[in-house]
Amino acid sequence: MIIYSGYSCKQGWFFTPCMADPGLRGLKNILRLHVKRQNNSEWELVPIPSSVRSIVALNLHSYASGRNPWGKLKPDYMQKKGFVEAHADDGLLEVFGFKHGWHASFVMVELISAKHIAQAAAIRFELRGGAWKKAYMQMDGEPWKQPLKNEYSTFVDIERVPFRSVMINGG
Repeated sequence: MIIYSGYSCKQGWFFTPCMADPGLRGLKNILRLHVKRQNNSEWELVPIPSSVRSIVALNLHSYASGRNPWGKLKPDYMQKKGFVEAHADDGLLEVFGFKHGWHASFVMVELISAKHIAQAAAIRFELRGGAWKKAYMQMDGEPWKQPLKNEYSTFVDIERVPFRSVMINGG
C-alpha cells in the first residue's frame, strides 16, 4: 500500500503536475485506447472521457478483494452502449475508469459504479510522452514505472491467449 500511495502522489489522483497545469488533467494527454471487439480483427480507437484519471481492465467481474466496479447494469443501458453482462469466461475484458480518488473510494464501497469505457476481446494502450516522463502502471497487483518518450509511442497489448488445460491422473 505504501508503494501505491507513493505512485498516486507522483502521477495518481492527488499530487500530480496536472494540479499546477489544468491542461494535463485526464489521461487523454498521454494515452490512446484501442480495442478489438469480439469476432473482429481491426483495432478501434475508443475515446477516453476527459474526467477519467485512472483506467482499469479486468477479465472477470471482481476487483480489489471482490468488489464489482463494473456494477449491475440495466438492460437498456447495456443495449445502448453495446455491453453484455460481465462474466469470467466470456472472453471479454471490461475497461472502466475512475475520475479521482474519491470516485474510486465510493466505487470500492459499492455506492456507485465506475465510468464504463469499453468491453473488448483485446485492448491496446498507446502511451505517449510529453509532459510525462513515465507512466505508473500496475498488472495483477504488481506496480511498475513505464518510461515514456516524446519521439515514439509505447504500446501495451492485453489479450486472451487460448490454452488447453492439462489434467494429470495421479493414479
